[in-house]
Amino acid sequence: MTDIAAKIIPILLLISLGCFFRYKNTFKQTTIDEVKKLVIDIAFSAVLFITFLNMELRKEYFLVSIIIFLMLTLFYFAGIMLNMIKLIKHSLIPFFSSGFAFGFLGIPLFSTIFGVENLGKLSILGIGHEFFIWLLFYTLLKIKLGNQKFSVETGIQIFKSPVIISITLGIILNLTGLGTSIHYNPIAKGLYTTIEYLSNLSTPLILIIIGYGLRFNKKYMKQSVLFIMIRFIVILSIGYFMKIFVINKIVAPDLMFDYAYFTFLILPSPLTLPIFVGASSTQEYEELANNTVVLNTVVSIVIFIIFVLTINI
Repeated sequence: MTDIAAKIIPILLLISLGCFFRYKNTFKQTTIDEVKKLVIDIAFSAVLFITFLNMELRKEYFLVSIIIFLMLTLFYFAGIMLNMIKLIKHSLIPFFSSGFAFGFLGIPLFSTIFGVENLGKLSILGIGHEFFIWLLFYTLLKIKLGNQKFSVETGIQIFKSPVIISITLGIILNLTGLGTSIHYNPIAKGLYTTIEYLSNLSTPLILIIIGYGLRFNKKYMKQSVLFIMIRFIVILSIGYFMKIFVINKIVAPDLMFDYAYFTFLILPSPLTLPIFVGASSTQEYEELANNTVVLNTVVSIVIFIIFVLTINI
């Protein structure tokens, strides 16, 4: 219990530090947004590159990635089906029933508690997720809310994403065996060490940014609670159906993978969702999306801490 507390305390302190910075108005929102972009494009990408470069890649992992992509697509269509119910009908439901804050919350939470050495278990799920997010999720959001059409340029932008590039490069170097030669070349080793330094920035900065963004709007609280309830019902029911009847037949029993899978499913919607909603829809939708994501983030962190306290690490 003492070891667990020692791992949970940094999470709470860094989030609290972000809240303190907001209370003191230490930074402008534009500064936070710029740091957030830096973390996603550089630090987060560095974490994924190192993880996929060093992890043991098995054939079943690539199959799991495809299954995760299909499962997330199923989450989205489940949201569309639920959106046909008049009592809860809202155009944002399909987007709150799919997509996760994988990099912005999943990686820092999981690596802080279970260690960077086990991050590969979560990252397996992240491959399918990132392709879903950039290939379908945000594309469908722009089409549904902004009445935009899919274009060749949109497709090209997907593969220009630093996250997709870092995952692909890490996997290629791993499979070709070139990753091991990095440590024998002084220039390549120096570059690798630099990437490691950048990856170390990821967790503390992300948690501080999360703390800074914890603001609630009472006007949207009832709707936000409804969205979160729908999200957990859809994701946990379909998610564990897929785990029991599909994924368990592919992946050998692995307790750490089970922990990673649960962590993945309880994550909130992407923290960048309100930005994309605001760019494609009204200010009211953006404020509602932001309030839901913030509340969902708090709920997810609480569930994760309770989960960690109940397992024997």
